[in-house]
Amino acid sequence: MAKKQGRKPGQFGYLPPQHKFFLNPYQDARFTRCPKCDRPNKLRKKPLLILISPAQPLSLNKTCRYCPNCDILIAHKDDLDELLERICLQHYPDLVGHDYLVVGTMERKNWKEGLKIESLDELFQTVHDFKKHVEFEPVRYVWMKED
Repeated sequence: MAKKQGRKPGQFGYLPPQHKFFLNPYQDARFTRCPKCDRPNKLRKKPLLILISPAQPLSLNKTCRYCPNCDILIAHKDDLDELLERICLQHYPDLVGHDYLVVGTMERKNWKEGLKIESLDELFQTVHDFKKHVEFEPVRYVWMKED
C-alpha cells in the first residue's frame, strides 16, 4: 500500500497530484500532437480512477496520449465511453450510460492489487488527482481559393 499523506479539500487522492488531464470529446481529432506545444505525443498506459455517478469507483488501465513536455495526459472520450459501457453491462447494469469523472491515476502496484482494497479511504490512499482538467479545441483547416 502506498504511504498515506494528507489531502487538501476537494482532493480525492492522498498522493501528490500528477499531470494535467484532457478528456477529448472530439471523435475526428485524435491529438497525436500536443495541443499546447505541437510536439508529437507519446503513448502511456496509465491506471485511471473513474467515479461513475452516483458513487461507483472503477479503475481502468488505459492507453492515453501523453506530452512529457507539457505534462498533459489525453484520453479519448469515445474510447472510454465504449469501455465503460461494456464493463457496466457486465458488472453494474444499473449504471450504464451514467455520467462519470476521471479523477486521477493510481499507483500501478496498487492497481494490480486492486481487488484487495476494501474501503474508499484505502482506495484514495493510492490515488494521484490530476493537477488540472484542461480543454482544447482541435485545429480546423479550411481550403481557400488563391486570389
